[in-house]
Order: sequence, then C-alpha cells, then structure tokens
Amino acid sequence: MAEFQHAVSDFADRQATFIKSVAETIEGRRRDAERRGDLFTAVTPEQLQRKLKRANSPMIVYQGWSGGAPVGGNLTYSVGISNPDPTDYVWLFVHLFVGPANIAPDVSEAVTAVDDRFVRLTQPDFAGLTIKAGTTEQLDFTVPIPPVEQTNYLGNSFLFQSTWHDPATYLDRSVFVFKVN
Repeated sequence: MAEFQHAVSDFADRQATFIKSVAETIEGRRRDAERRGDLFTAVTPEQLQRKLKRANSPMIVYQGWSGGAPVGGNLTYSVGISNPDPTDYVWLFVHLFVGPANIAPDVSEAVTAVDDRFVRLTQPDFAGLTIKAGTTEQLDFTVPIPPVEQTNYLGNSFLFQSTWHDPATYLDRSVFVFKVN
C-alpha cells in the first residue's frame, strides 16, 4: 500500500509541476504577443485539467497570431505544444489550414473542411518534433494570403503523431479567427 501511495504522490507532484510550468510559459508567450500587438489564446486552468485527464497527449496549450493581413501579405501564427507525460514524444507534427474544421466534431470530417484558396502547411520537417517530458515547444507558421474576399476566416491547427506506416494518431486541435483586410 505504501508503494501505491508513493506512486500516486509522485504523479500528483509531476502534474502540479507541469501545470505551474505551462502557466509560466503561457504568461511569457502572452506578454510577447501583446508586445507585438498579436492576438493570443491559451487554455484556462479548467481546460488544462480536462486535457490532463484524457488519454491522448501532448496537447495544444496556446496560440498567437498577427490578427490579419491584406491580400498578398502574410499572416504569422505560433502554436504551443506541451507534453505532460513522464516520457518523451517523437514524430509530432502540426497541420495548419483554413476552413470551418473546428465546427466538425469528427476528425475525418474536420480535415476535409478546407478552404482550398489558402495553402495547407505542416511543421516541422522530417522526422517531426520531439517534445521532452514535462516541456512545451513552439512551432511558427507564415501563411500567405491569396486573392480572397476581405472578411474573417477560420484557421485550424491539428496536432498529430506520425507512425509512418499506419494511420497517424490525432492528438489535439485549435481554431483561430483572422481577418483579410
């Protein structure tokens, strides 16, 4: 029984340390985004707790973007990915695209809800991102704005882990609204 209690205590300590680390990272990135005049969203403490209870991790914990751009300009987007687990994760990618994907609860439907006028981008290069246990990493994207109507658009980032010879494992997603002006 003592061994079990010790294991539970270690797990709780790891989670508390992770939550504190994520909160500090989020606040630092939020300040950076505010200095640049970018938009920024992050998980709330309640959302982070819910994410920690699910089976799939790593997870998206924040995102920042330039808010908008004119036709022919570029939108910048950054996404923060955290690994709460005690082991490293390898072969991670984020796929970024524009469309109403976040409305679709099913992943296979969501990834087909694409506005083909915009590019689809995937980061990083082969063989993907490795995230050490208990850490947060950031990926940065530049989205060229094609000739489209001046209005708001939905950007989506999907986090997945490649398995190279079988279907990838979907891990998380986020949505952001940007303006073409």
